[in-house]
Amino acid sequence: MASPGDSRTDHTEPVGIIRWATFAGVCVMALVWAAYSVGAQNGSFLTQDFGAQYHLAEITAHGAIPLVDFEHGWNAGSFWVNAALYAIASGSPTLWYFLWGRLLGAGLGAVLAAAIGLRLRLHPAVMIAVALGVLLLATPLHIKYTVCLLWVFLLLPVGPLESRPRLAAAARVLLPALVFWQYVELAVLLTGASGLFELFARRSVPWRTRVHNCVQLAGGFVLGLVIQAVAYKVLWGLSFADFNRQVILGQTETHEGAQYAVWNFFDLPTESGRFFILALYPFALLIPFVPLVWQRISDSTRLIALAGLVLVVVPIRRVDNPHTTTVSALVLLAVVLAVAELYERGALTSVEPESRGTSESEPKPTRSAIALPLAVLGAAWAAATLWIGFGLQSMLGAVLVVTLAIAGAVLGGAFLRGATAAVSAGALVVLACVPALASVDHLDDMRRDAKSFQVTDAIARWAGPEYERCSGGTREALVMPNYLELYDALDITNPTPYYLFHYDFAQYEDVLVPQLEDGSIPVIIETMPLHTPQPWLTDGIRANYVPCSVVRIEKQATTVTIWTHKSRGDVQQRDLSVRGGELVPTR
Repeated sequence: MASPGDSRTDHTEPVGIIRWATFAGVCVMALVWAAYSVGAQNGSFLTQDFGAQYHLAEITAHGAIPLVDFEHGWNAGSFWVNAALYAIASGSPTLWYFLWGRLLGAGLGAVLAAAIGLRLRLHPAVMIAVALGVLLLATPLHIKYTVCLLWVFLLLPVGPLESRPRLAAAARVLLPALVFWQYVELAVLLTGASGLFELFARRSVPWRTRVHNCVQLAGGFVLGLVIQAVAYKVLWGLSFADFNRQVILGQTETHEGAQYAVWNFFDLPTESGRFFILALYPFALLIPFVPLVWQRISDSTRLIALAGLVLVVVPIRRVDNPHTTTVSALVLLAVVLAVAELYERGALTSVEPESRGTSESEPKPTRSAIALPLAVLGAAWAAATLWIGFGLQSMLGAVLVVTLAIAGAVLGGAFLRGATAAVSAGALVVLACVPALASVDHLDDMRRDAKSFQVTDAIARWAGPEYERCSGGTREALVMPNYLELYDALDITNPTPYYLFHYDFAQYEDVLVPQLEDGSIPVIIETMPLHTPQPWLTDGIRANYVPCSVVRIEKQATTVTIWTHKSRGDVQQRDLSVRGGELVPTR
């Protein structure tokens, strides 16, 4: 990978056969993953969000006029694409979801990540890393969020497109227009991200050109809006007033009370077992904007980081795993690229000024006497960005995250010079400490909430008295097949050397059956059915033991049977249930 500091000489080496082979391998891997990650869709699928998209695809395929779901950004073009996929799938929900969700979602996302690697001449190992990251960690839910990767792939400031001004201008105009027809929300956010890149992040390009590029981007967005309004008027006779009410601004009226969540770093939702995505997202999002990192990464990485940054509005609106994961592909890509570029250029051992095609000398290192105050300054910037940006329960939170992140990166790169390392160190400490401390807090919460011995304690509480009645004072009993903690809870010992009733437990039949017959095992406490059927064992118990007591603990969905050996004489047999905090007869 070429030096990222100067976009004029970046990425000029040939792609090479190894990178092309790696890209082909990623394509195959993405197809296989997409196919084997899909399950057969059942009736519940059609009642959920994905089912709603399937239904809209169906009615669009049959001629319905698609409008806009402004809350989620779906626009007319997206419904036509869905309708085409519906037709290809012959109406099958499973095949449609494979195409729309898996193949054109995570699968295409991984391919686009690898394609970005080709354009940037990344090492094949890095290409594989980002592709696997998209498939397994930052996984777009469906086709909508692969548009984000496609956007940055097309507008990367490198390669043939950048060297042909007219072609680049056409891309900046047509891409926002086309994305507007697909997803209004993403058109707004990604156009804004590219505008921020042109104004605050691009190097070695005159200001006049950068402003001109911003005008092209805005013009493309307006072009998409105007063409759609005219199309609805001409094709469907929809007045401009109705178009505005149904398609654009009027759609927001039903969402005036929309809530924007507070990102509580120490009490995040933990569904699906993917807590780490939520915990690491703010940390990973802001890494490229730490001044030292920002100075050293390429313009391409800056564009990707900014695109990921503006998408923060999606998970802040809905702090959960699906929404956070699905917009994290660009964040993952930016972090991987930043690490690769920092490693290649040795940015952690020396600080280089912002490259502007000049021969500026290396800044002198900051004196140790003021390093600590500067580190505190960097820590304050990071803490403020996290606390304010993720802490406001309104759309303003997302705006402030973007503002503070860009301000820290741009101002830091412009004015810190020799102090960059100290300020960045303070910022990185805060960014790293937040997910680390949150994870420790999460583990402590899980320790308290797990109640590991809850079932054992319930068995000891409700079945313990019955054991005392049935055992006649003996402290020897066999607990089977689970809840071995009962030996300690009931203060009993196992008269056999056997504890685990595994699938090949029958090898002990010759030794254990005589013990069942002669009564050397006076009591058996059966806590649940055997995982692997052992007819010889269950038949031996029924032939030689009496069910002295059956205790049904409904809250834990557990039934405990206490068997006593027939040699102990007649016993009173009882069938009890726990109801209302009391042990009462089942019948």
